[in-house]
Amino acid sequence: MNLNSTSQLLVRNEEDLVGKVLFANPEDTYPLDLSKNADVSAWCQSKTFYDALLRVGFADEKLFLSEQWTAENGSDFDHIVIYQPKAKELLDYLLAAVLPLLKDGGQIWLVGDNKSGVKSSMKRLEDGLDEVGKRDGAKHCLLYTGYKRRPAKPFVFEDWIVTWQQDVAGQTLTLCSLPGVFGHGKLDKGTDILLNQLSQHRFMSDVASARILDFGCGDGIIALWLHNKTGARITALDDSVLALKATELTFAANQVSDAVTVIASNGLGEVKGRFNYVVTNPPFHSGVNTDYSIAESFFMAVKQHLTLNGELFVVANDFLRYPPILDAALGSHTRLYRDKGFAIYHGRQPKKK
Repeated sequence: MNLNSTSQLLVRNEEDLVGKVLFANPEDTYPLDLSKNADVSAWCQSKTFYDALLRVGFADEKLFLSEQWTAENGSDFDHIVIYQPKAKELLDYLLAAVLPLLKDGGQIWLVGDNKSGVKSSMKRLEDGLDEVGKRDGAKHCLLYTGYKRRPAKPFVFEDWIVTWQQDVAGQTLTLCSLPGVFGHGKLDKGTDILLNQLSQHRFMSDVASARILDFGCGDGIIALWLHNKTGARITALDDSVLALKATELTFAANQVSDAVTVIASNGLGEVKGRFNYVVTNPPFHSGVNTDYSIAESFFMAVKQHLTLNGELFVVANDFLRYPPILDAALGSHTRLYRDKGFAIYHGRQPKKK
């Protein structure tokens, strides 16, 4: 994995990234490069980047995939590096989580692409740090640093859980979410349209024995709705461990914890077996850019995980060029619905001739 522009900006300043360093939410394999000159740990919320670091040989005892950092993983870091996330509330979460881990006089490094909103994040750093300022800028990226000169508030994970009641497609659900999770704290329009379409579909009756996969589960709304509608156990998959934790919290809040199995996976790489139904509101962004590779690799691989005559349901922004990809993967598709900028697509594993 090549270093992205944000990491290249860090490389320009790495003579000062010495001692004990923590990367919070790394976006490439730069932690391995720096580990040759510093004692580096990496805390990932993305299975994709966790896997990438494992592949290049980053020390597994220094690599963590979890929704929150635990004291056993270490503290008293000299420097903590945060890559500006797309969601501003996730930056607040990461800052709150890592500030107690930073030793007195230690530094937070915040780096991001100009399009990510990093410039406006300087004020967020000032809430818990002193001497905050721009350290460097290049290749349309900015690097800010600040020093810890005062005690940090203890991090309380439960304070970051957002819980609310949601009416959707004939059900009232209790939903839980965490910062950075898709649709955080609200009902996504595409999900609303998808579930209303599914409520009209013939398969939604008496399929308690079916195997159902929710790809890109987010806060678990689709998975929970499917369980309530069918009685089936649901497999919920996401690249984000924050999303998987939110899904677990959602099922627990509805007293059906045993009805879901969560899987951290980059695409379908960690999935075993075949499913009667795969339902998805798939991600189509990589950072701030439209990225067809995520959905394309999913569509091409999902055929290997559908039973004979198994069905795929997809909601997407209608400007996305999914139809030809679906046809290439499954031979054909049907557009079930199109309105308000969204489309619902249906595909089926073809019967063998």
